[in-house]
Amino acid sequence: MSKKYTAIISVGAALLICLCISAVLSLKRGDEPAAAVDREAKEPFCMLVLGEDRVSGSTDVMMLVSFNREDGRICVMQIPRDTYADYGNRSHKKINSARELLGGERELCEFLGRALAIKIDGYLSMDLDGFGAAVDAVGGVEMELDRTLYYDDPAQGLHIYLQKGRQLLDGEKAEMLVRYRSGYVRGDLGRLDVQKEFMKALFLKLKDTVSITNAYDIASKIFPYVETNVSLGVAVSLGCEALKVEPEDITFVTLLGREATGNSGASFYVMDAKASESVIEEYFTDEDITIDPEGLFRHPDNREFQEIYDGKNQIG
Repeated sequence: MSKKYTAIISVGAALLICLCISAVLSLKRGDEPAAAVDREAKEPFCMLVLGEDRVSGSTDVMMLVSFNREDGRICVMQIPRDTYADYGNRSHKKINSARELLGGERELCEFLGRALAIKIDGYLSMDLDGFGAAVDAVGGVEMELDRTLYYDDPAQGLHIYLQKGRQLLDGEKAEMLVRYRSGYVRGDLGRLDVQKEFMKALFLKLKDTVSITNAYDIASKIFPYVETNVSLGVAVSLGCEALKVEPEDITFVTLLGREATGNSGASFYVMDAKASESVIEEYFTDEDITIDPEGLFRHPDNREFQEIYDGKNQIG
């Protein structure tokens, strides 16, 4: 399992940590965050969250996090790193290289927003070091593992060993959990499912841990690893509201589609356009939309890709 093919963390939970810590900091300073967001409260606030690979720099974790402040609900939609997308003239078409080839986070936000008919308000990126720091900063996360996870690759410096059962995961062990993929029948999709469960557990720990007395200490350990174009004022305002969200009001979904083999023999994940459109309409907008009007996720020269995209190649 090459490092460049290693998924890098559940940074959607790190996003919630940053927002909520900002809120606690603002309360300690006595700030008034109500006017920090210059948009109608009814409009969802959507952020692109990226996790970087240490070696390749690719964004192997990509999520859209939508916070509907009117309903007090959050939706995290994972975009698999191998998702096919035509974002340039290069032969490489996996979405995890799009940021670099498009020119940066802003360009990636524009590309995804146009293709998925979602208004993306900002971005946040973090790497594995930041992920470990975030987990350690809240004192670790408890998880129930239904199997023992083992993978050892000295050449890559990758050593994963986690025992079956309930245990407290520190930053190092949490990294093992979210990097493991070799033992799952569905490979990377199986790992995405585990990452969802980890994010839920991390959010619960966050709700129980962050307070006025420890917020500064926690923030100082996380913020150095975060890059974002969202202002502190907006983060504070959103964070105050995010603190009120209950765990049952957080939904985790994956961009709908299927795995397929490209003409070159490489493995891809292909979006089911209509099914994904329904999910986006439900969680990311109140309007009727048509996604991918330019066919950026369509591959007309590959029959299997085309059938998945058109919803004709369903699982089961």
